[in-house]
Amino acid sequence: MMFMTISQPQPQTRLCPACKAAVPLTEDMVVAMWLEDGATVEQIHAGDCPDYLDHQARLMESVERTRQKEERARQLFPDAHARFQAALQSLPAEQAAGPFAAALAELVSIQAGRFFGNGGFVILPEWADILDRHFPATGR
Repeated sequence: MMFMTISQPQPQTRLCPACKAAVPLTEDMVVAMWLEDGATVEQIHAGDCPDYLDHQARLMESVERTRQKEERARQLFPDAHARFQAALQSLPAEQAAGPFAAALAELVSIQAGRFFGNGGFVILPEWADILDRHFPATGR
């Protein structure tokens, strides 16, 4: 049996300008890693480094905002989708499909921007917002 190994370039190591932590690592140090222009960068910090702690706090805030958006979308999407389906089924065949075309055009436009910008796919919170915008709940 043959095994193929893929060599990965060594990460670029950067010293934190705030705490000036350096190798060798000790138990009270942390390493932050990220991708930058396709290369892995690692930055060494003291465990109590203010830059590192600020970065971690912003990261956790971002995670929480993403979780809240996902939760809202999971609540919004089923009803918005049901309204979309009901509106689709209630249209006579000869009637213009304006709201459907507008929702599809918006979705395709967003996805095209992501495709050409390498930004991934339209995510559930965006789907839910698009459907809710074009097929709003009555009585709001």
